[in-house]
Amino acid sequence: MSGTVTLQDVADHAGVSRATASLVLRETGRVSQQTRQRVAESMQTLGYVYNRGAASLRTQTANTIGVVVTNIASPFFGELLHGLETGLTDSGYLPLLVNTGDDPHRQREAIRKLREHQVAGLALVPATGTSPSLIDELKVWGLEHVLMTRYIKDVDAPYVGADDVVGGRLAATHLIEAHECQTIAYLGGLPAILSRTDRTKGVKEALKRSGRDASALIDIPGAVNSVSGLDLGQRLIEAGPLPDGIICHSDSIAFGLYRALRIHGLGTSTKVIGYDNIGGAALWEPPLTSVDTKGEALGRRAARMLLERIQEPGSPASIDKTIPQLAVRQSCGCQ
Repeated sequence: MSGTVTLQDVADHAGVSRATASLVLRETGRVSQQTRQRVAESMQTLGYVYNRGAASLRTQTANTIGVVVTNIASPFFGELLHGLETGLTDSGYLPLLVNTGDDPHRQREAIRKLREHQVAGLALVPATGTSPSLIDELKVWGLEHVLMTRYIKDVDAPYVGADDVVGGRLAATHLIEAHECQTIAYLGGLPAILSRTDRTKGVKEALKRSGRDASALIDIPGAVNSVSGLDLGQRLIEAGPLPDGIICHSDSIAFGLYRALRIHGLGTSTKVIGYDNIGGAALWEPPLTSVDTKGEALGRRAARMLLERIQEPGSPASIDKTIPQLAVRQSCGCQ
């Protein structure tokens, strides 16, 4: 056949009514298995493709979930998205991914476009500086949503992420108690990122518990990628004696830091802990000790929470926080 194959063409080919072909397509109604098989074979023979865009216009819904992240190149977000997609696999929904570059203005435009595609829900990693008014707008629009890995301060919104205060405290406590570190640096992460605020809060709590004061923490903010880790590492080295231990805002920053240390022949001169425990952390040299936030599992749980909210719109916001664990390897001085 030439041109677009319609459902009527399929019905004619299978020798059934268009209504019956529609029931087969939507997997509903009382249709014999033999008829279903005949219609399915006609679809395959004719090359029929279901126009879900047209269907969404009729039903005012879509089979897509909007997914908004700040940095699609981040290995951690790659694991998060893999978990999210896995969690959506059996639901009939497909993720429609957009990248904001951590820019609230790009984020607003991206969400506007996703609304035009009539997405059924939204899984969002909020850009730094996101206004609380965004959540108010999502509620007014009736667009069910879940925030992932980052929350918005003083906002009642569904959230799935790690307890970063615990994560920071866990890393610092290990450096203090297992390796007797007197000075600790926290490397990377922009000051406005709430996860950074929470993690450094945990580090300070660990220092205080050990009897050390705030001067024991060297706080150096910066972008969250390997190139930034290299630059921050160079600055730390040039500033003088290295601290006894360094906690990096991400594993990617730790990778860049190690490059700087090796350039200066200081590869084993300090103890290093990364954050997120991405797949490559264990393959690094030395294998990287890292705070494990279980990114893939977070993605699966975010998918489950969002699907539950789509099924029960307007239900109370729930908070799902992972308690991180420390994946101990050689970079922190453990053997």
